[in-house]
Amino acid sequence: MLLEGKIKKYLIYAMGEIILVVLGILIALQINDWNENKKINIKEAVTLKNLKSELESSLQELRTDYGRIQDYQKSTLNIYKYIQKKPILNDSMYLDFYNSIQFSFFFPKTSTYETLKSGNLELIKSDSLRIIITDIYEAGYKRILTKVSTRRNAANILFPYYQENFRTKLIPNISESTGYTRVAIPNDYEYLINDSKYESLISEAVLGRNMEVDDFRRTIEFVVKGIEGIDEYLKTN
Repeated sequence: MLLEGKIKKYLIYAMGEIILVVLGILIALQINDWNENKKINIKEAVTLKNLKSELESSLQELRTDYGRIQDYQKSTLNIYKYIQKKPILNDSMYLDFYNSIQFSFFFPKTSTYETLKSGNLELIKSDSLRIIITDIYEAGYKRILTKVSTRRNAANILFPYYQENFRTKLIPNISESTGYTRVAIPNDYEYLINDSKYESLISEAVLGRNMEVDDFRRTIEFVVKGIEGIDEYLKTN
C-alpha cells in the first residue's frame, strides 16, 4: 500500500493490527489475573477450612474443661460455705474437698494459625474475620494460657496443705459399672473448718475460680463466633 501511495489505508490497517495485539495482551493478562485470583481464593478457602477444623477441636476441649472448672468452682464455693456455717461432716462433702485442689490445663490447637501468623494473615481478605480470628488466638487463648503459672502456684500452695490434712480415697462410681471416683476425707474436720489458714486459701481459690470460669466462657464465645464467621464467609465467597 505504501508503494502504491495508499498511506491513509496503511495507517488504518496498522492501527487495527496494533489494537488487536493490545487487546490480545490485555485479555491474556486478564485471564492470568483471573487464574491467580482463583488460586488465591482456593488457598484462602482451604486455609479457612483447616482453621475451622482447628478451632472446632479446641472448642471441644474448651467446653470439656469449662464443665470441669465449673464443678471445681462450685465445690470450692461449697467449702467456703462449710467454713462459714460449719455443718456436720457427711459423705457428700468429700468430693468437694477433692475438687478444690483440681486444676484443668487447656492446650489449644494452633498450627494453622501459627502458619498464617508467620506472614500469611493477609490471605484472609475479610478484615472483620481476620480480627475475630486474631482475637481468639492472641486474646482468648493467651488470657487462659498466661494464667497457667498462676494456677500452678495455687496448686503448689494448696496441695501441701491437702496432703497434711486430708487422705484420698477411691469409691466406686454409682452410675458406672466400672471405674472409681476420688474423694478427700479430712483428717480432723473440726480443726479444718476453724483453721484461718485454710479459710484464706479457700477464699483466694474462690476468687481465682471465678476469674477462670469467666475467661473460659468468653473464650468459648470467641471461638463459636469465629467458626460461625468462617462458615458465613465461605458460603458468600
